[in-house]
Amino acid sequence: MTSKLIQTWDPPIPTTPRKESEIPIIHVIGLVGAGKSTFIQKYFPNLPIFDIKDIYENNNFNPKDLHNNPGSYLQFQSALKYSFSNFYRNLKEKNISISIVESSGINKGLNEILRKFFVYRIWITPDHSRMKSKKIYEKQPYAKGLNEHMLTLFKYKKIIFNNEFHFKTYDFSKSLPPIIKKFLV
Repeated sequence: MTSKLIQTWDPPIPTTPRKESEIPIIHVIGLVGAGKSTFIQKYFPNLPIFDIKDIYENNNFNPKDLHNNPGSYLQFQSALKYSFSNFYRNLKEKNISISIVESSGINKGLNEILRKFFVYRIWITPDHSRMKSKKIYEKQPYAKGLNEHMLTLFKYKKIIFNNEFHFKTYDFSKSLPPIIKKFLV
């Protein structure tokens, strides 16, 4: 299968053996409003996507409400595990060979789930002139604080990723693995 190609990926996070991983996952991460969805639509329009934003919207969760609220966080984590399990089972049933996960990259619950899989993380570096639009923060008021927090983590290299995509230049920081290039449009 494709595991020979995946084994050449630099493991960004030390993990236990990946017993569940049969289908590699491209995890597209970045700031709120950085262009993660645009990137996926442009380069991987035919791949199935698991977007953590759907968990928030479908279950009426707000990221800000989960902080310091263990009961709500447990409900969110349960919905996240259930939804991802269904997503992954569907991939296997349809014999899909690779998929996309979209998130900020710092959700601990999602990152814990993904530790069991072969994951290639792509950090989306936005065109900062686009990020100055206040529409992002009007639509998602929590985004400003989350983005500031993420920029601090990024500055101190606390956000782990394999590659970086720059929206200003439309370039990756390094060459993509062959298994991902194969699906790139």
